[in-house]
Amino acid sequence: MVNRYQHSKLEKLSYQLAPGRCILCERASQRHLDLCQNCEIELPWLGSHCISCALPLPEYTLPTLCGNCLQRPPNFHKCICALRYDFPVDRLIAGFKHRRKLTFGAVLCNLWLDQCLSQIDTKPDALVPVPIHWRRRMTRGFNQSLFIANELGTNLSIPIYHAIRHPNATRSQQGLNAAERRKNLRHAFTFSNAYNIKGKHLAVIDDVITTTATANTVAAILARNGAARVDIWSLARTP
Repeated sequence: MVNRYQHSKLEKLSYQLAPGRCILCERASQRHLDLCQNCEIELPWLGSHCISCALPLPEYTLPTLCGNCLQRPPNFHKCICALRYDFPVDRLIAGFKHRRKLTFGAVLCNLWLDQCLSQIDTKPDALVPVPIHWRRRMTRGFNQSLFIANELGTNLSIPIYHAIRHPNATRSQQGLNAAERRKNLRHAFTFSNAYNIKGKHLAVIDDVITTTATANTVAAILARNGAARVDIWSLARTP
């Protein structure tokens, strides 16, 4: 079981030279993180959730499967998330993803590491970031899932496999329902033969899990190409 991680020496030095400032209240954070303790406590943490897809469940619900996972078991083993996709997490992820506020992404990755390491029963062999089409990457300037994978992979000493490609342009998943998302993703992703994943335990990295359409599509491709186990690691889960 993975039970700890360490900040880089460069990161620690940066906070010694310039103290952290909270990305929410904009006051001095008084610690080695750009988020103060008070704002962190008020965040919408995931709490009770489905043990498979991490769908938020009513408070104090015992660990169980949600109705969707009972009716249609997902293609992945389990989904690990830190937060619910509610205010202000939605604002932070939007700023990170669409306005390239990389500090927001770095803080969210730190929160994931603090909250989720105890849920990792076995360390994956590699992290697989969900790719985006090259046109969207040019418009956005970066792939947010790759940024997250780099942050988590560096801290946990896990390599990154670009095992999934996104060669075909698709509509944005935002605003689509579950059926529309599944249809939109048909033929969107392909497997990269540059990686031998047979018998490997992989963790797919994404920023937000909404209907699990992307997670299921990517996990199915990896399983078809020999992956022994596929988990999903995400910053937040939509209620």
